[in-house]
Amino acid sequence: YEQGHAWVDGLVQFLKDNIDYTINYINDNIDGIKALEVEGTYLVWMDCRELGLDKEELNSLFINKAGLACDGGYWFGKAGEGFMRMNIACPRSMLEKALSNLKNAVEQLNK
Repeated sequence: YEQGHAWVDGLVQFLKDNIDYTINYINDNIDGIKALEVEGTYLVWMDCRELGLDKEELNSLFINKAGLACDGGYWFGKAGEGFMRMNIACPRSMLEKALSNLKNAVEQLNK
């Protein structure tokens, strides 16, 4: 506990960088999804309501088309419907692949 400050500082910076990357990537590259600012965790909320999908279709898009396991916002009540929550505490290479997969899945949806 007394010697872990450098490790914790590095972890916090790593997570912040992944959060920033995720929010910027989604908001700049994926039409129909808006990433929301994080309020103290490594879980990024995504507003997917513009896609016009019900919760089963949204789950299918993320799981079957993009290959991502995210939390459905509906787990948190009616107000969460149309939202998904993604864990970004992973290596950057994995995050880049996940976001690219999501972008491709949404683009296929819109064709």
